[in-house]
Order: sequence, then C-alpha cells, then structure tokens
Amino acid sequence: MQRVHIAPTLIDAQLASDTLSGLGIANRILNIHAAGALGDLPFLQAQPEIWVEDDALAARAGAVLKALHSAAVTPDAACPRCGDINPGNFLSCWRCGCALPAR
Repeated sequence: MQRVHIAPTLIDAQLASDTLSGLGIANRILNIHAAGALGDLPFLQAQPEIWVEDDALAARAGAVLKALHSAAVTPDAACPRCGDINPGNFLSCWRCGCALPAR
C-alpha cells in the first residue's frame, strides 16, 4: 500500500476515495476517527489519508487526484455590465444580476 493523498477533511477524503474507486483503483481511507484525538495528536497526524492498495497504481491515482483538485479552481470573472469581480463559481453577478460569461 502507498499513500497518495492527505485530505483536509473526511468529506474530501471520501470524495477522493469514491473517485478512485470509480476508476477501479482500490483504496482505503486511514485516520477516519483520528479527528477526535486532535489536541492529543499533532494536527498533521490526524488528517484523513488515502492509500492505494496496489503500488503500481499509485502514480495514476496521484495524477487523477491532482487533476481533480486543480480543476475545482475556477478563476474570478469581471461582470460585463458593471465590471465588478465575482468568484469563479458564480453564474451571475452578485451586484447587478447580469449573466457572467462562460468560463
């Protein structure tokens, strides 16, 4: 087994695990219950970790998870009507309601 990802939360770990499982990459989430030990354990030792069962698939799993996380970031967009900057996940301007261009 080889570790391929350290997740900030258990939800993120489960999403990563489900993504890998959907691609046929067997994996396990370790430190599932370690969050309850925060304070007694150092923070970095209590985060959920994704481990791939087949070492030969570790590089592929790491690449998939890296692509998944980089695709989640959408750049901010300027409104074509009022020019205000909106977060990348908005479909319309928060100020004037104008539809934002597709990104």
